[in-house]
Amino acid sequence: MSAATRSCDVLIVGTGGAAFTAALAARDQGLDVVMAEKAPYFGGTTATSGGGLWVPGTRHSKSIEEQAGETDDRDKARRYLEIESGQHLDPVKIDAFLDDGPRMIDFLEDKTHVRFMAMPFPDYHSEQEGASCVRSIFTQPYDLRHLGPLADKLKRELPQTSFMGMTMRSGAEVKMFFTATRSWAAFKHVAKRMTGHAVQMLRYGQSQQLTTGRALIARLAKSADEAGIDILLSSPATDLIREGDAVTGAVLGTPDGPLRIEAKAVILAAGGYARDPARRAAEHPKPVNDQPVVAPLPTGNTGDAANMAEAIGARFQSNAANASAWMPVSKLPGVDDFTGVWPHLVDRYKPGFVMVLPDGRRFANESASYHDLGREMIAAMAARGAEHAWIIGDGPAVRQWGIGHVKPWPMPKGKLVQSGYLLVADSLDALARKAGIDAGALVDEIERFNTHARTGEDPAFHRGRAPYDRYHGDETQTPNPSLRPLERGPFYAVKAFAGEIGNFKGLATDEHAQVLDTADRPIPGLYAVGNDMANVFGGAYPGGGGTLGPGMTFAYRAARHAADQIRAG
Repeated sequence: MSAATRSCDVLIVGTGGAAFTAALAARDQGLDVVMAEKAPYFGGTTATSGGGLWVPGTRHSKSIEEQAGETDDRDKARRYLEIESGQHLDPVKIDAFLDDGPRMIDFLEDKTHVRFMAMPFPDYHSEQEGASCVRSIFTQPYDLRHLGPLADKLKRELPQTSFMGMTMRSGAEVKMFFTATRSWAAFKHVAKRMTGHAVQMLRYGQSQQLTTGRALIARLAKSADEAGIDILLSSPATDLIREGDAVTGAVLGTPDGPLRIEAKAVILAAGGYARDPARRAAEHPKPVNDQPVVAPLPTGNTGDAANMAEAIGARFQSNAANASAWMPVSKLPGVDDFTGVWPHLVDRYKPGFVMVLPDGRRFANESASYHDLGREMIAAMAARGAEHAWIIGDGPAVRQWGIGHVKPWPMPKGKLVQSGYLLVADSLDALARKAGIDAGALVDEIERFNTHARTGEDPAFHRGRAPYDRYHGDETQTPNPSLRPLERGPFYAVKAFAGEIGNFKGLATDEHAQVLDTADRPIPGLYAVGNDMANVFGGAYPGGGGTLGPGMTFAYRAARHAADQIRAG
């Protein structure tokens, strides 16, 4: 039985932030757009992300320069990216990103329901030349009820990162929740949020206020629906159609059978290969090529785009400083990766925590960005023959901040102790024996750490020196918001792995996001953006939103370039 046929101007494969941006930009150019999604819901990895974008030079960056106490400009941002990208620098793509990033933001805010907000947030390498704290912007909350019938098809948040079904709006709000018992302003904010959330849970069964990545996707999806963009769910792309030199469409596996989409351009935005074991084995260093992935379900992000593109002559670009954006994670025993993997985005930044390998020794600045800490973790494990690390906290720290899946006081932790996820002991020596850590080395390491922490210093790894470290610490802790001795038991430990939140290697492209063949020639009609595209920064991670920012910028560029090519005939 032959496949049914449908035609459009542009076919977008995927429904994450980059995919929707490409779709809306193409529709704005007067093109007929179809989106194809493998899952039975839309949102991709973006829906379970923080929803932030790292884009220098936006209207929002300028709006908070006075508040942040600094100014930023294009030359400063370019210098920062030159250092970040190092030997993998592609100056043409960097210039394209700096030029069109602000234009992409203006387009979304002027012509769609997308709205952003800014707050001072240090770049990940905040002591580096050219660094700033005004380049990360975040999505404003959105009411789920605005989506109407689309609401049922929006991908859900990661359950382990919400509190009683409520997701935080921003890092600033997270701080309020942790300081609610110490600040009247924070207490009032938390009480208001919790009361409103409780009412919505009773009435609707889920929170109606969307935040972070889900808010971004909901705003994009509402805009796409109003623009008449058709979204085909449960419709994975299985093959690209190439006629002569050009890609002229793709075959989808829909619930009604194969569907041949004839298109003048195909934009791949399917989320990369984080769940493709063959590609991970080939491209990722040990011991992380079989470790947990944050967010994608086992059926998603399986490298379909790269595999289809390679089958018609595209080149996969393996040359990158890092294969992925790394993330220290822990995992509940016997629970699937989607709901059981915990991204450590709070505890290890705070005073009262350290990380060690089984040899009992620290290996990095625990307050560094998740990507940098993950990279150091991988290198240390390889050098010291380990496959995991341990996050260790003392009693006051765990009571105040929690640790991994363990929530702060007064939430119970007994089940997590019983499962073996959380280890607890009255002394560091006893904790080490439970965890299989070298006890003598651990006690010695913590004693040395404590001696320096009492004066706010960390000569081994300079924790708390950079503005980024201090931003994520505890402002009430002096003289260093990132450091405090681990002195009061009981002591707790959680096993940590070097996981990831998305790949940096991907299809080779030019500055228009056109996919290149093995001779580095653009394949007419084929584009790749987001995690399907080889990382614009060469495998570097400059700041919060460093995946979505370039992903959505090059999606905008791809759509406009495709429109120009289509008009040119």
